Amino acid sequence: MPSSHRLSFHGLLFLVILSILPALTPALCAASETRPNFLIIITDDHGYGDVSAYGAKDVQTPYIDRLATEGMLFTNMRANCTVCSPSRAAILTGLYPDRAGVPGVIRTQPENSWGYLKPNLPTLANRLHDAGYHTAAIGKWHLGLESPNRPNERGFDLFHGFLGDMMDSYTTHLRHGNNYMRLNQEVIQPEGHATDLFSQWASDYLKSRASNADKPFFLYLAFNAPHFPIEPPQEWLDRVKQRHPDLEPKRAANVAFVEHLDDRIGQVLKTLDETSLAKETVVIFTADNGGSLPHGQSNLPWRGGKQDHYDGGLRVPSSCAGRGMSPQGHARTTQGWASTVPRLSSNSQVLRNLQTPMQ
Repeated sequence: MPSSHRLSFHGLLFLVILSILPALTPALCAASETRPNFLIIITDDHGYGDVSAYGAKDVQTPYIDRLATEGMLFTNMRANCTVCSPSRAAILTGLYPDRAGVPGVIRTQPENSWGYLKPNLPTLANRLHDAGYHTAAIGKWHLGLESPNRPNERGFDLFHGFLGDMMDSYTTHLRHGNNYMRLNQEVIQPEGHATDLFSQWASDYLKSRASNADKPFFLYLAFNAPHFPIEPPQEWLDRVKQRHPDLEPKRAANVAFVEHLDDRIGQVLKTLDETSLAKETVVIFTADNGGSLPHGQSNLPWRGGKQDHYDGGLRVPSSCAGRGMSPQGHARTTQGWASTVPRLSSNSQVLRNLQTPMQ
């Protein structure tokens, strides 16, 4: 059984990563091998009951489970909100969403958009860039469609992905008829399923960093899947139907969607191994909020789902593995902000130098 941590609130990821760094001294500019790489993988509307490491019986997620087996499985991680944009703002700033300027979902139509990422607020990418890291965001952004809130303006050296909220189709990549796919500032029109594209772009980025190892990297990899519309590739749906012929169609489609996503995450992890970056990389996996019950997603054993303030909407699958992480069976249990932040603060001068909600 993998190590199990009771860690609460997404915004704490910001502090955890910075606590791993050495103190903000000239030593921080020393050789890159003294500093770990960071890969954060975020899935969208991914229910607690849609990861087999948490006991799900109808879905198989061996690659996500691998992170839990090789590192730590968090059983009490809670998102800072039950919808997308606020959770992402919390992860990238370490602030509660309201303090980051994003109390609700950022949308295409201004009259229905509920947030604007606070100007001049440092993100995790800003902090790591200042510490000598190469920073990249691949996949879903959902923190601003216009300047100055595009990824390249919020600390990321590279952006290759989707600026918007959800895609109306995973193969056309459009939202309300708009193309939000970008390579930095360039409008692009890639072909293929978005989950395949994002995983391939992430693998390509890792290969480029392996051949340019002059500095460590931070890769923020955010998938749109398994957010609706539920569009698994047909071959993945056929496999699930063959394995579970009695599964309700809506549920079968979601299971296939999640399993395809897990396989693409596996491709990224395989690239880490093949490039010998794995031993120098901390990998963090989490979801932005709970799964959507009307779309066949599962948050079992918890009540409710996306947009609910029951545990099903807030408690999300999370794990962490890689360099410096405790192996199976050797992790301590912590509970929330009150006990975790003091431990981090006592072990890291970095936290004493940051403006955080705790201050």
